[in-house]
Parts: sequence; C-alpha cells; structure tokens
Amino acid sequence: MGATPWLEEWDAVVAGGTATAIEEAWLARLERGVDDPEELLEALRRLRAAGKKTLSATLLELASEQALADGRWEARKRLLAEQLRLGVGEASALRVALEEAVRQSWAGRPSLAALLAHFRLPEARKPLEALEQLELWLAHDVGDVFLMAGRGPGRVVEANPQLGVLRLDFEKERRVPVPIEAAPKYLTPLPVGHFLRRRLEEREVVAREVAADPPGALAAVLASFGRPLSAGEIRTALEGLVSAEGWAAWWNRAKRNPRVLAEGNGTKVTYRLVGEGEVSAEIRESFSSGTLAQRIELARRHAGRSSGLDVDMVAALLAGEGEANEPAGVAWEATAVAARLGASAEGVSAVRTALLARHGAALLLREVGDASQRDEVLQLVRLAEPKWSEVFAEQLRQETNPKLLTCLAAELIGAGLAARVEAFLDEVFLHPQRYPAALVWACEPCDQHEVEALLDRRRSGPLLVRLADLAERREFSPLRARLREILSARGMAAAVIQGRLTLEQGRRLLQLLERPGELGEERRWLARAVAARFPELRAEAVDESIPMLASTVARLQEELRGLREREIPAVLKAIQVAREHGDLSENFEYHAARARQEYLSARAAALQDDLARARVVDPSTVDTGEVRVGTTVRLVAVEGGEERRVTILGPYEGNPEQGILSHGAEAAQQLLGRQVGEEVAFDGGRFRVAAITAAELPPS
Repeated sequence: MGATPWLEEWDAVVAGGTATAIEEAWLARLERGVDDPEELLEALRRLRAAGKKTLSATLLELASEQALADGRWEARKRLLAEQLRLGVGEASALRVALEEAVRQSWAGRPSLAALLAHFRLPEARKPLEALEQLELWLAHDVGDVFLMAGRGPGRVVEANPQLGVLRLDFEKERRVPVPIEAAPKYLTPLPVGHFLRRRLEEREVVAREVAADPPGALAAVLASFGRPLSAGEIRTALEGLVSAEGWAAWWNRAKRNPRVLAEGNGTKVTYRLVGEGEVSAEIRESFSSGTLAQRIELARRHAGRSSGLDVDMVAALLAGEGEANEPAGVAWEATAVAARLGASAEGVSAVRTALLARHGAALLLREVGDASQRDEVLQLVRLAEPKWSEVFAEQLRQETNPKLLTCLAAELIGAGLAARVEAFLDEVFLHPQRYPAALVWACEPCDQHEVEALLDRRRSGPLLVRLADLAERREFSPLRARLREILSARGMAAAVIQGRLTLEQGRRLLQLLERPGELGEERRWLARAVAARFPELRAEAVDESIPMLASTVARLQEELRGLREREIPAVLKAIQVAREHGDLSENFEYHAARARQEYLSARAAALQDDLARARVVDPSTVDTGEVRVGTTVRLVAVEGGEERRVTILGPYEGNPEQGILSHGAEAAQQLLGRQVGEEVAFDGGRFRVAAITAAELPPS
C-alpha cells in the first residue's frame, strides 16, 4: 500500500533504531484502533525489512490482542491469519482463535455452523487455504441474492460444500447449479434494496411502481447499478415488468426524469443519474465545449427540460452558422433544431439565408439528409435564387423522396418547363437502374394533376413487363415494399393489364413470371390477372419448369448429394461439439456453425426444388425456326453491320461474358420468339436476326 502520514512517521521511528521508541509508537497507534489492519501489517513488513523480525512478531501479537479486546473481528481474523502465515505464536491456539474470529465476524449466516464443521479450521492441514474456502462459501450463503448474466437475479437455496456446488432459484429457472469456484466470476451480489433484488423478492409491488411512475423507476434502476447504463441494459433490468408493446411509451415517459442525463451518440448512448440542479449545469458545460453536431444532439435530447436552458441552446445553435469549419448540412440541421426549441422565425430565416449564400444550393441539398429539411431548402431557393429552375431541374436527377420529386416536377411544369421534366423521365425510363427511386415514383399515383397526366402517359404494357423483371434486382431491393403495391391489384399493374397490355406483351409477361423471385404473391396475382385479361392465354400452360442441359442436371445432383451426405452432417456435428463448450451467448464457434448449417440447408432446399422442375434441353433437337432456349442467334446491326452471337440457355448456364444468356434475362426476353429477318432492340441498339442455329456450347 502507499505511504500514509502515519507510515511516514513510522519509517522515521524505525530508522531511529531504538526498540523502546518503536514499541511506544506502535502502542500509540493501537490506541487509535485496529480497523485498518492492512496499514498495521505494512508497518510490520517494513520493520522486518529493517532487520527487526523478533520485535515485529511481538508487535503483531500485541495488535492481534488489541483487536480481540476491541471486538474488531475482521481485523482480528486478518491478524491471526498473518500470525499463522509467519509462525508467530502457538499454532493450535491460533487455529482455535481464528475459528472464533470467523464465527463472530460471520455471525448470523445460515450455514455458518455447518461450514465450520465441514472445514474444521482447528484441524485443517492448511488452515489459511481452508479459511479462504470457508469464507468463499459464507459470501455465497443460502438466502443471498446474486445477479447472473443471462438469467437475472437469483437466490441461493442450497450450499453443498461436499459437492462443491451452489444451487440458485432464478425467476424462470429453479435450482440452477453453479460450481463454487465459478461463483466470484459469474455471480454479482445484490444488496438489500437493489432494484433487481426487489424485482425478485417483491415482483408485484415493483411492477405497480414501474407502471405508475416510469421516471421514478428509471431513477431506481440507475441508482441501484451506480453507473451509466445503456437503454438495452435498462430494458433488461425491467424484463417482465414492461411489455414489449408498451416499452416505447414507457421509455419516453421515463426519460423525462429531470435527474437523468443522457450521454454519447448513436448506439453508444448511456444514461446516468445526477443530483438535483446539476443537470442544467452539466448540459451548459457540454454545450460550451462541444462541436455543433454535439450541440444538436444535446438539444434534441434535452429540449423542454427548462425554458432558460432552451433559450441558451437556441442561441448556441444559431451561432454555430458562423463557424466556417462546420459542414453545411450540420449548420442547416442546427437551424431546424433551433426552430423546434422556439427560435424566432426571423432569426432562423436570417441564418438560413446566410447559409445559402455561403454554401450554395447544390451543396446544401447534397448534405441535408432529412427530406423535410431538403423541402425547406428548396422553398428558400424558390424565393431567394433567380435561377431556381436550374437548381430544381438538377435536384430532380438527385432526389429520391417521392413527395419531393412530385413538388420539383410540379414547380417546373408550372413555370412552363415541362420539357425539362420530360427529358428527365426519358432518361429514367431509358436507364431505370440508375434512377430506381425515380422509376418507382413514376409508377405511383400522384396528387398533382399536371404531374400525374405526364406520368400516366408512360405507364404502358412494355413498362409493366420491364418492371416485373426490375423489381427482383438488387438496385430495387430498398424499394420493394412500394413495388409490391405497384404490382398488386391496387396499383399501376391493374390499370395497365386492364387497358394497355397487348396480347404479345401479356405472353411475354407470363414467360417472365415463370422465373422464381422474391415477390411471389405479386407474381402469382399478375399471372392470374393476365390470364383473365387474355382468355386465349389460359390454354397456354404456364411453364414453371427450369431449362437445363443434361450436364447441368448431373452437376446439381452431385452438389445436392454432397450437401446431404457430407457437408450438412459435418456442420451438425460441429454444432454439437461447439454446444458442449458452454455459454452459447459468447460461443463464436457455435454461432458460426449454426449460420453455416442454415446456409447449407437453404441451398439444399433450393437445389431440390429446382431439380424437381428441371426440363432437360438438348440443343441438337431444338426447333430452330424461331429463337428458343437451346439456340444460338446471329445478330447483325441495322446500322454499321456489327455482328453479335448470343446463345440462350437456362439460368444455371448463363454466362454473359461468354455470350450465353439465361432465358429469363431481359436481353434474352427481347430475342425469344423472334424469327430470321426480324428487327429487335438489343443491348442499346437495333439488330436484325440473321440466323438461328442449335446452341453452340463452350468447351467444358
């Protein structure tokens, strides 16, 4: 231990060298009490280091007797243990005295008598080791309550030193065994009054308190743990007391506790309890030293805590505009937060006008992430910028929010610039994968009459056929919920099928829908709707088969056999081995093996389904009167004479780099059914079908 003032005095006395002075100094120290035996033991260690071992032993005995006289049993126990360690005094008497010190210091423990009888300190071969084990058991005695990660609070119901096992009753499990050696690592003691202990012992009472007073319950949780907690940790502490459905409402009420202060950002936000009147001072201090982004977060978190604080935060937020190093988007966001805190409209407008002048509309629109705030930027641009239409036309190409796309188009049309909107739509429909959000917007109903009329003219049969394919592509996955609506009986698809789809387009759409995809329900509805619109197509059986070469079928069968007979059994064995390693919540090998097993099982199921629908294609027997699966097409450009050779096979053989297209690919759909001499749009150009032959397969 470090040098205390008394130890420094002691060192000086020891350096003087007289035994009488040392003994007098020791007795004077003992008169002050022996509550801190570690200081006394450190003094004796220094005395022995100075070569006075005999005197040190005498003074140790004096300290031990003083602890007995004062009834300081913890100190007495520690000093007796040191006597035994150093061999100071008669060993048998020391053992008996040590057992009595344990009896007194742990008085009232339910298992004290049984544990003393089990460990038998007076006869133990290694009394200090026996003492350590004895006190470990006494610290985890019957009736004590502990927290165990993953199980919550639990009470010790059995302490069995013969088996070396504790048993605890948790809220959802009874008599859970815990080896005594693991207890210090996995069991955290919960003192009387701790929230989790009350949850175990007074569940109904605590549940009523939590429901009636969320702010008070949150304070009780934070006070019990005595450290900052994340929202997840708080929710875990309230497990079973607040329902999943009611959590959001309860949490919003609880956070209003004026003594609860949130710190950090994003997923690292923690909450701590502070004294009355300290919160505002801490927030002001954080505001004064924080960046503008940190001030924004603090303002959002503490808005409404006090009117005076709100006024100060507004001033700090609006002042941030003047800091040249602050990003444009952050500075604009600060004005939005300031407005919500009650800043004057004139003050916010002045700062925003200055931001527009400093950074320009393009940068502001690019950096402002929230759509409602981009709307406000556009409103300011409309009023303040003479060339606002150029800004709007450019933003039309960048925007992804459907409401803002409509507003931008409506403003441009209203200003007589419908041609700019038309040019943008031409680009969207020509390159839909560059503008996925704009294409989806163009297929949805619009509440602006002029914009709706312009969009409706483009909602045609070819668009529906193309959209059914695009909807399954990766670029459109974030928009899939809206695509489901468009391709349902409630969306654009119904109107197009009813009045704008031709028989040939319907046939191509049905062919496209044969391919598997994620929008299963919508695809099935589309197929039924097309068949209802064109009864003559009902006779054409919907081919759900998957074309494959014979070699492909053999390859997939071999892969499926390998999955079932080798890979899946191996990973199941790995899961079993990993499960035996213990706690699954921290078992990386177990979770990795489970993820691998799920992947392999899904792959096997998909292969089995596809093989069940396999249709073997033999290119040597395919009718080459028109382009079919299993044919090679020679295309000649209408202008320039460029030649292209394209082979059409099934999805498992597709390899665009080698000129082999899957029959379901958009480019292949443009060719299927064509005959020699027909012109076709292909890969951005116009080509004439010059020849159709049996498929030319690359060497295996």
